[in-house]
Amino acid sequence: MHSSQPPGYTPPGSSAYGGFPQGASPTSPEVPYPSYQSTPPAKSKGRARKTFGILLMVFGVFPLLGSALTVYKTIQDSKEQNSNDAFIPKAWHNLRSDDIFPARFTSRTVGDDAKVWARQGIAEGASCKEAFSADFSGNVADGCKFVLRATYTDVGGEMVATIGLVVANTPGAAEAIESRIERIQSDAVGSDRATAVRPFAVPGTQAAAWSEKMGIGGAATQVYLPDSPYTVTITTGPTDSARPVGQLPEPWAFIGFEERAPYRNTAKALAAIYADDLRRTVLGK
Repeated sequence: MHSSQPPGYTPPGSSAYGGFPQGASPTSPEVPYPSYQSTPPAKSKGRARKTFGILLMVFGVFPLLGSALTVYKTIQDSKEQNSNDAFIPKAWHNLRSDDIFPARFTSRTVGDDAKVWARQGIAEGASCKEAFSADFSGNVADGCKFVLRATYTDVGGEMVATIGLVVANTPGAAEAIESRIERIQSDAVGSDRATAVRPFAVPGTQAAAWSEKMGIGGAATQVYLPDSPYTVTITTGPTDSARPVGQLPEPWAFIGFEERAPYRNTAKALAAIYADDLRRTVLGK
């Protein structure tokens, strides 16, 4: 009997056809489903452009903005510095009296003396001839323009000090005045008195009797600022005018030197502290 199918024909469902074997079905556990992998979608060109733009801003625009801000800040700092430098020579005239002479110095700002100093009064501005004794003014008159003074006492009421802010014509003159005052102080180490600026008495206070004859210690220092025309000079002494300090005959003169030493050390400490305080005040304006 001849087959009615053409030669080479393979019935559907046979293994030779690549399908399921005869008698098998798609649900047969022996024959798994064929596995398929989905084709990933193509990346959007718009997204790539956006990413490129962000990278361009990060690596291109932002550095330029940072450079621009740096240049701007440098210019502003330069303007502020120039403005401050112009203010320094005029600070003595433009600052308030309370800024130039603060109400008090705390114990933390008075060096080894550990005292609290309270302002008793501020004098009117004086010429250099008025602010220094007759035998002293000749040493500082050259280059001296004006002197501001204020008197302080320690809270214990035992010591008084007059602070003098010397305004010189030039920074060089300020340095020369400080050197002259310090030289005079060195020469007067063995004497009863080594005063500097003339004491300013304040009526109705502990410094009411404060006078030149009571001055024992003196000191001077510069106010370290760019092109500073300022020198600080201080005179210290006891608040009790009846109390002789360091005035002892031989062979007890060495005891007198020891009595005078605290006043001179205090003058040096206060001069340095006040000069630094004024420097910070001027730079902060």
